[in-house]
Amino acid sequence: MVSKVFRRCIENMKKPNLILLSFALLLAVCGGLVAVDAAISPIEIAGAEFGIEEVLASDDLAYGIKHTLAKSYTKTSISGYDADGLGTGTDIVQAGVNYAQQVNVLEVPTTTEIKITNWANFNGNRWTLTTVKGLIGDYESKHPGWKVIAAINGDFFDIGGKGNLPYQTSGAVASDGENFKTTAGDTVAFTNDGTVNSLIGNQPVERTGNMVLAVYDATGAIVSEFTIDTVNAAPEANQTALYYANYDSTHTLIPVEVTVPAEAGGYFVDSASRTLPNSATDFYGKGEITSLESKTIASGQFAIVTNNAEVKAALAVGVTIRAQYEFLGAYANINNIAGCGQTIMSNGIVAEAGLTDRAPRTVVGRKADGTIVMMVVDGRQASKGMYGCDRTELAAIMTSFGAVDAYNLDGGGSSTMVIRQSGSFQVQNSPSDGRERTDANCLLIVAKDPELTISVSEFGETDLDFSVNLANNNGHDIVNLFMELNGETKPVVNNLVNFANLTHNTEYLYHFYYENSLGEMKMIIQDGKAKSLKLTPEYLGLEIYETPDSFRIKLLYTDLDKAGTYAGANLGINGRTTFLKNGEVTLKKSIIGNEITQLSLSFSYDLNDGNRQITNLVSPAYTYFIDLTVYFNNILVVQKTTVQNIYK
Repeated sequence: MVSKVFRRCIENMKKPNLILLSFALLLAVCGGLVAVDAAISPIEIAGAEFGIEEVLASDDLAYGIKHTLAKSYTKTSISGYDADGLGTGTDIVQAGVNYAQQVNVLEVPTTTEIKITNWANFNGNRWTLTTVKGLIGDYESKHPGWKVIAAINGDFFDIGGKGNLPYQTSGAVASDGENFKTTAGDTVAFTNDGTVNSLIGNQPVERTGNMVLAVYDATGAIVSEFTIDTVNAAPEANQTALYYANYDSTHTLIPVEVTVPAEAGGYFVDSASRTLPNSATDFYGKGEITSLESKTIASGQFAIVTNNAEVKAALAVGVTIRAQYEFLGAYANINNIAGCGQTIMSNGIVAEAGLTDRAPRTVVGRKADGTIVMMVVDGRQASKGMYGCDRTELAAIMTSFGAVDAYNLDGGGSSTMVIRQSGSFQVQNSPSDGRERTDANCLLIVAKDPELTISVSEFGETDLDFSVNLANNNGHDIVNLFMELNGETKPVVNNLVNFANLTHNTEYLYHFYYENSLGEMKMIIQDGKAKSLKLTPEYLGLEIYETPDSFRIKLLYTDLDKAGTYAGANLGINGRTTFLKNGEVTLKKSIIGNEITQLSLSFSYDLNDGNRQITNLVSPAYTYFIDLTVYFNNILVVQKTTVQNIYK
């Protein structure tokens, strides 16, 4: 794939109007080549080694994201444990021996055009285990305008559903400033600020001692924030209390009676957009105030009771509010946060303990220039060349792709990488369960693409004309727009672009790039497919062959691209209707009669343009043949019978 793009860049550089684009694309591709070539050379670190034997796929995704799928190997200095990670003990790891691996890597440049966020599915105000592809769909449905480019599985989670509110992640879940869960251990955070400090990890997690009440205006902006002084307890003078129902150890939600004292104000969210009573010390709730009277609240509800005059003045029916803890310290003011497992590597130094076994793994890390590296290595499938990795092997893989920091996420059957390809989402790795596992959360790479309206204005057998309109740049710095199809990249001029020298009846995938005011080229997410026209079929005539007991009717036509229904045309004959098979049909005279008195044909074709052309022929002309061979054979049979009767 890289070589094709390389050749295309060189060819396009011969065209004056494409020199700038081709040069930028060439630089991007060469950058990718450098990254892959660097990974091909074996890397040794912490007594482990990683090398790539073959790059099976190298994909340039939107906004400079690169995906690499590699057939590779690792060596480890750790020995004495189960080699294939299945726990059978039949094959023990030997230090210094090559073990086959399959590795998928995403390299995500640090830029403000894309962001990495943490997402979970809270169906019915509960944590709902969902596949990574399912989480992608859930995110896009709830964030109009945002598109997912790629994703990996996220944090460890309550896979057995043993918690009071089951299936929670082990650590924090914060997505775009919505802190769905704040109790946490090891944590990673994505700044999405375009700097080298794109990933924060291996830091103590701190949060506010009290929850914070946020008040929104009609545009959805936070206009004021207040401290929540107490939870599920009556507020004292000048205090504000939050009430919500909690789950017990049997997973039963215990309703809460909320009484509003005469001097206080009570504000009830009766149907929240989301509530997550994670525990008695961790809650998230957001919704519109709908009532003011004392009541019992349960699932999907929460309430504010306050003696604070300033809070009272800010709240009323119809006002949207949110209650959540806020992060402090190293994770303060970072909107996208996830729990993780062990730190594998920090500032290039490999951890000295932990992960001394083989398993499928998911890892996220950072290069010195801020590029985020997401990696999935498959395991527990030794027969397929997928052994899985220990800590030192993971460090070697991440180092080979330039990472200086690396953090272990949930692995095993959860390890999954999905990328958007040709408008759909495809799992790139080989999950050890044999299918996608349902997980509690995932890490998404998302962008708010420019909005383009695209249509084929003119179809041809060897050319396609497109109408491309930029409906909304969504904050992107777009100077010139380009479209790529069939190995050619052309500028969109006056909302139009033409591609010629195509092959008839062929589906083509197209992509879009834009050039910004700095001369940088950016491939966007939106892509699509278009088909050139089929060759027009031709009706040549009709032939009828008569035998003593039947008529064989044959339709003559050319239809190289199978555009029409000629082979199965509708035939009307002597008041009956039938269909041709492979362009012909044989009908017995005992059914339709000894003569043809009425004949009609009906067939159609569609050349890929969606315009079906229907042809109805009444009493079509035909060429008539009598099968003399059959008649002659019949005469011989009659003569032979006559002779036999004479000489009896």
